[in-house]
Amino acid sequence: MTERIGFGSKAGADRFREKYTDHLCSDDDRRLKTVAISSSAPDHVLETATIEAAAGRSERGGRGGQAELTDHERESIDFSRTSMPHARSVKGLMLEEGVDDWLAYYDHTLSVDEHREVAERATRDERGDRLDAETNVDDRLADLEGAQDEQCGHARDHCEDGEDEACEFLVESCGFDEEDVEALVGDARADDPPGELYGAKNLAWRRYQIAVAEAKEAAAAINELNDLLGKPATAFRELGQRELTKDDIDW
Repeated sequence: MTERIGFGSKAGADRFREKYTDHLCSDDDRRLKTVAISSSAPDHVLETATIEAAAGRSERGGRGGQAELTDHERESIDFSRTSMPHARSVKGLMLEEGVDDWLAYYDHTLSVDEHREVAERATRDERGDRLDAETNVDDRLADLEGAQDEQCGHARDHCEDGEDEACEFLVESCGFDEEDVEALVGDARADDPPGELYGAKNLAWRRYQIAVAEAKEAAAAINELNDLLGKPATAFRELGQRELTKDDIDW
């Protein structure tokens, strides 16, 4: 497996190439700062390359360096496909870029420098996820608040109508205290007409209906007599100028 390690400068990469020419891969491009090291290179060569590359990046104000691996990280990495220096360098770079869960993005086929782009993408993705999560939370809160406002509005209406359960809901869930509820119920009752007025109105309405029915019966009787007497039917102004007969009466 070819190991590609990015140096901080072209000069640093060339110095390494001069010292370890025998361990370079055939496709190593001397125009680049990234050195391609043969898969047969011993570990100490890879480690030297990683250390010198990290030092060169630091001198040029770059970020990244090696970071110790935890036991869990060592157990999670297949070192038959990668090297310890490569993993440590990638971890250092990813942590510097603000990616804590670096193992989730680690790719042994990429060079250490190529992981910088991976780290930047991971950082953008994490920011986007946080923003989406915050937006979703805000939307859910807004929906809940809207639903609660609607419930409280219904409860207030029913409480004004004298429903005890609705009044209890206002106190328990809508921020009302007992005094608020008492004032609400008291105002609603004050707006209601006295019960005796309703009774008087109903009595007057029944009397009116009885009087109209009796007037219709009397008008029909008069016109029945007119017919027997050979006189024209009488139209009653009080009954809408109607010439009522017994057939018009709903007995």
